Amino acid sequence: MSTPIIRRAAELILVGALVFGGLADAAELTGRASVLGSVAWPKVGDIGSDGGERLTADQQSLRLMLDGTNPTGQWSTHLKARRIHRDGLVGGESAAADLFRWRPLAQDWVDRGGNGASTRLGYEVDRTVYRRRFDQVTVGVGRQPIDWGMGRFWQPMNVFGAFAPTDLDTDYKPGIDAAVVDWYPSPVSSLTLAYVLSPQGGQGSQSDQGDALDDGGEDSTALYYRRQVGMQSELAALAGRVRGENVIGAALQGDWQGMGWRVEGVRQRIGSNSDAALFWVAGVDYRLAGGTLLTAEWYQHGDGAHRSAALASVGRSPRVLAGLQPHLGERVLGLSAAQDLTPLLHGSYLLLASPLRDEDGSRQAALLHQVNLNYSIGNETDLLLSIQHASGRGLDADGRPRSEFGHLPTGITLRLRHYF
Repeated sequence: MSTPIIRRAAELILVGALVFGGLADAAELTGRASVLGSVAWPKVGDIGSDGGERLTADQQSLRLMLDGTNPTGQWSTHLKARRIHRDGLVGGESAAADLFRWRPLAQDWVDRGGNGASTRLGYEVDRTVYRRRFDQVTVGVGRQPIDWGMGRFWQPMNVFGAFAPTDLDTDYKPGIDAAVVDWYPSPVSSLTLAYVLSPQGGQGSQSDQGDALDDGGEDSTALYYRRQVGMQSELAALAGRVRGENVIGAALQGDWQGMGWRVEGVRQRIGSNSDAALFWVAGVDYRLAGGTLLTAEWYQHGDGAHRSAALASVGRSPRVLAGLQPHLGERVLGLSAAQDLTPLLHGSYLLLASPLRDEDGSRQAALLHQVNLNYSIGNETDLLLSIQHASGRGLDADGRPRSEFGHLPTGITLRLRHYF
């Protein structure tokens, strides 16, 4: 069967997923409201250091979630509305999900002011999916999240996009437009086949600055297998073709004397005659007697920069711009500690370290520190305080990065979140 026919069938199935929701016997409407404010103080060499002494941003968002069931399946629709205002502060959500959406199903109105200030107000349909259950098979069609991999900070097998280690909002992974078949041949194994659409008519994703990151591309197909091995280990394997890249990967995790460990990697090749790049992580975690959870993970990406001079060219890669490649450098070490400080207060500390050699061959390390304090105001409301500080070499005279994190300004974020 030809690719255009497969694509047309998948598009019709996606539209049909919007209709199946009306067949529900029971539906429930829930929601989440969030108010967030950020302020950063850039120094010389940081992003935004020419715009003034202080950079700010604020965001108000509302997510409405309608979920229903019928005798043979279930459906879910998420509508997200938000307003974002930035005064010099850059950055935002990853655009990876846009690369795997047939249509945007969104609308933004942007009022751009002077001196780097901008306001964005809009909405998007983040999820709309119908899942049908059979004896050992579940079929899901529509806009839905696909979350694969075993890593804590990075998941190479999350080939359709993953959260960054520093993301503050990880409650809901963005949905992508796909038909997904899950088969459970045994109680300890599963096999997933995903057919994922690319933007129709070459509609690419858009960054927060409005630059096109993609010109369309072919649809994606991936097969993901997961199985428990013994009592304390788990194996996963991946094979497919994602946006023109042949992908194969594997992961293994387990427990040894109370310490969790994992190894995960994928090998990607663009075309049949191109060089393949290996992206892998290895990590451990251990919980101390007092409840503190310690985590360490090593990241290595074959398409990352070996030296600081190559950071600028890697940063222009479409994979980096879209968020599919997490970092500019080849290697990053992640360390974290998390602890319940009181029954209502949870604290965590994250350290990311990226070593690179500069022009004279000496090794320079860039560090990123993030401290999060999350206080539970009530059963459905919490307050988050996040502080981020980076060290390392900043931007050069032409605005090009000389380290992985050195150009990021010190900043504080405060977020109030309520579920209803």
